[in-house]
Amino acid sequence: MEKIVFLQAEEEKRIIEFANSKNLLIDSKAVAALLKKADFKEILEGFAARNVFLVTGAALGDYLAKQETKIGDLKQVVVKPHSFRPFALEIEPDCRVMEEFDVTNQSFSEGKVKDFLGYFRDKFSFLSSVIRKRPGLDIKDISRLRQTSGNNEIMVIGMISKKWISKNGHLIFELEDLEATCIVVFSKTGAALFEAAQRAVLDNVVAVKGKKAGDEMIIANEIIFPDMPNRPPRGPNRDVSLVSISDMHVGSRLFLENEFSRFLEWINGNVTNESEKERIGKIKYLVISGDNVDGIGVYPDQFDELGIKDIFQQYDAFGELLKQIPEYIEIFVCPGQHDAVRRADPQPAVGKEFTKSMAGCKNIHFVGSPSWFEIEGLKCLIYHGASIHDLTATVNSLRPDRPAEGMVELLKRRDLMAGYGSKQPYVPEKKDFMLIREEPDFYFGGDMHHNGYAQYRGCTVINSGTWQARTAFQVQLGIVPTPGIAVETDLRTRKITENCFYTKEETKWS
Repeated sequence: MEKIVFLQAEEEKRIIEFANSKNLLIDSKAVAALLKKADFKEILEGFAARNVFLVTGAALGDYLAKQETKIGDLKQVVVKPHSFRPFALEIEPDCRVMEEFDVTNQSFSEGKVKDFLGYFRDKFSFLSSVIRKRPGLDIKDISRLRQTSGNNEIMVIGMISKKWISKNGHLIFELEDLEATCIVVFSKTGAALFEAAQRAVLDNVVAVKGKKAGDEMIIANEIIFPDMPNRPPRGPNRDVSLVSISDMHVGSRLFLENEFSRFLEWINGNVTNESEKERIGKIKYLVISGDNVDGIGVYPDQFDELGIKDIFQQYDAFGELLKQIPEYIEIFVCPGQHDAVRRADPQPAVGKEFTKSMAGCKNIHFVGSPSWFEIEGLKCLIYHGASIHDLTATVNSLRPDRPAEGMVELLKRRDLMAGYGSKQPYVPEKKDFMLIREEPDFYFGGDMHHNGYAQYRGCTVINSGTWQARTAFQVQLGIVPTPGIAVETDLRTRKITENCFYTKEETKWS
């Protein structure tokens, strides 16, 4: 027994002396833990390399736990010198964040009645002005309905405050503007109009044309959404490309580290095919549409499913991955519901206290959700996409595995909010940041863990999938994600190429 104690004391002395040689202070709990580690020197060297001066038992425990998970050591991509000279390296970036449309540092809501009034008045004012700009529309205020002769046609604009099916099967809206309200009836006998009206949700601003059926009632024969104007796609002057991804969920045990490492090797030009290498060399921009880390306490029992159980360490790991993206590529990152920001939309950018490890990376731009940025003269809208869930639940023809269709519906409304008071919360800011005030050339989304694409009136719609394996909750719901896909878009031609780094059979979709 004395011999065992003596050997343990000698081993403790060796650990302490080695720590001292690395200018580290170490407490007794950390020493006790390291007695069981044959590689204690490598562990302490790891702390020294991070400029840590005190090694506590708790800090060591977190470090060891991280090492034991699949995402503990982020793989470093090695690029052979002079093996890859990309075109994008030779040109300066042409991009800017459109800060006027980003809630970051512009959130002043106090949650009072005046905030709600200002919020909805701003929404109505902008969306009604979009409709009024259309040529050939003779639009009246709802209050003019009383002055209109019976059975005559009238067109009004209003916000949908109520929506229901009558006992006879007709669809009924209550529309309101800033001064008055009216009832609008969509007959069940007009199938096309009835279906179009069904796609409208509460708080949408629409124009309705129809015949007066009373001082406060219209029988509708047309419905008009704010919508996007018909226009051809615009292209940049330079031959460059963009890659978009989403929902990395760094920190989750299900984060696809190996697949993401292959993506990093690919974007660094570590491929053998020369034509593919030339194509990769044109990539100048990367867009990441939220849920960058898995977060803490986002859903019940999440803590047990985490590989990294500290939110700051999750962002450190996320940063280590981004820093392996070539520096000549400009990166735009918005938050999602798993990120360390408020859950309610609009979400501000991830705070600097979480992104310290990326502070010196001038090519990484953290923006809000939604937010806008301009690249190569093209206007880009990015929104993680929580409202799509509410829209899909309300509009029967929409499906979670076809997210681009829901995104197009939001473009038609020129509004990213799918009804106040649904599951997704919204902050009543003085300025409604959920409105689509510009005409985007690109609209990037995520959240659904499913890839989807569409072209709509000059706008390319891209919903990126995920870098997280299928969760138990998704299995229960029958959701099959499309993980490990980096979406590459040629900005000139709008051609979309899926670069797949995950090939399990269960992820295939039709």
